[in-house]
Amino acid sequence: MSEEAPKQPGLRDRVNHLGRRGREELTRKGGLPDTAHGAFRKWSRKTWELRGGGAYAMGFIVTFLYLETMDILFDDVPKLYAMQSLASDIPPFIIEFLIDTLLNLMWAFIWPVLVLQLPTPWNIILLVAVFVLFPKFVQKPVEHWLYEGKEPPPPERKAKKKK
Repeated sequence: MSEEAPKQPGLRDRVNHLGRRGREELTRKGGLPDTAHGAFRKWSRKTWELRGGGAYAMGFIVTFLYLETMDILFDDVPKLYAMQSLASDIPPFIIEFLIDTLLNLMWAFIWPVLVLQLPTPWNIILLVAVFVLFPKFVQKPVEHWLYEGKEPPPPERKAKKKK
């Protein structure tokens, strides 16, 4: 009688285990939802300030989050399930993920171009609505959430150089 070596878990078993651990992290007290809200708000606030704190900044944030979410759900997750061996498949996957993120970042910078590619006249109507209605109706609630009810800091002015 020969003894068989214990069977190593396959990729599907490892991914399922990872999924169970992820669900546990999402449901336990003090887990990801309890801590991510602050991190997401901090990232959003920094991005908001870097992009000027208006309709353009909000468009940047929404576009980047949308593109990243679609990329992860419909490109990265299926690739992870299709991988045969982690050792040889992970490095190219990471490189491709980083390249996709940089491309999504570039598209987020030029998000008005994406809106302009919509069918006419909806593209113009949507852009005008964003830049006219956002400051009047949406900016204050967004700033209230970003700055946790405190007044946002005044925009920084660049000091003029003295000759």
